[in-house]
Amino acid sequence: MDSCPVCHRPLAVARATCVYCGAPLGPEPAAAPEPAPPPAEAPPAAAAEAPARSLVVLEAEGASPGALADALALPAYEAALLVRRGGFHLHRVLDAAAAGEESARLATFGLRVFVVPEAEARVRPLRALGGERADGVLTLRTEEEAVTVRRGALLLVVQGAITREYQPSPRRRRVDTARLDEGYRVHLHPREAAARPVEIDSATFEFGPALKGSGRIELDLWVEEILGGAPCDGGFRRLPPALGPAEPEPRGAVAAAGTLGLAKGRDGKREGLVVLDNVAQFRFYSGWRAAVQRRLTRPAGTSS
Repeated sequence: MDSCPVCHRPLAVARATCVYCGAPLGPEPAAAPEPAPPPAEAPPAAAAEAPARSLVVLEAEGASPGALADALALPAYEAALLVRRGGFHLHRVLDAAAAGEESARLATFGLRVFVVPEAEARVRPLRALGGERADGVLTLRTEEEAVTVRRGALLLVVQGAITREYQPSPRRRRVDTARLDEGYRVHLHPREAAARPVEIDSATFEFGPALKGSGRIELDLWVEEILGGAPCDGGFRRLPPALGPAEPEPRGAVAAAGTLGLAKGRDGKREGLVVLDNVAQFRFYSGWRAAVQRRLTRPAGTSS
């Protein structure tokens, strides 16, 4: 412990003058150096991008039930049902290398297999707001641009019923007997590889004076007008619904009118009801189904 050089009394704390006699204590001790800041951490290495994934799709129609059972490790009865149902079936979603290996393995059983990049199956469609129908042609207004679809210009039409329901909420204690109507959507896939599909929702599409009754029936008539020789796929109905939060409806007059019926709470404000549907599932199915159809229409010898 330091002491005063004049009165020699101990000093508990370093000071410029003695607290007892006021004598100067000499030069002020140098302040202890501040600790050096820790070295800056090196920026984390950029996370490796997730490998691109691919879809392995097999064609059940015409396949041997026995070969299908062996390839997929299925009971013979289930394999026979799959063949009887026919159509195309999404087998697996794998990284590109593993998808190629799985495709080669399935091919050894005599199965017809297609490998589709996932990005190709997830192209977002153009949502149609309304349009007009003429002889062999549809003129459609979408959220982004006007689209003309002519008879014979389609690669594929995919149609499917949409499951819709309210998300259960613990805040709503009463029994909710209200149910949402089933939706119905159609995707028009053009033959041009670079063109995006057009999505029509029968509930929000503005048919104009052409609408005589049900929007679904009218939409089927519009599809029939331009279908030509393109196949129409309805296999989505066989899939169990995978529900997720519904995205906002397109900014059309019909969609705006549909929001007027939302329930109101005790304070007069609209209740925060969350609607669930399987539109995302339908878009994914439609996307990979169109990708397979595009490969079916390629000239012989072209890689799938």
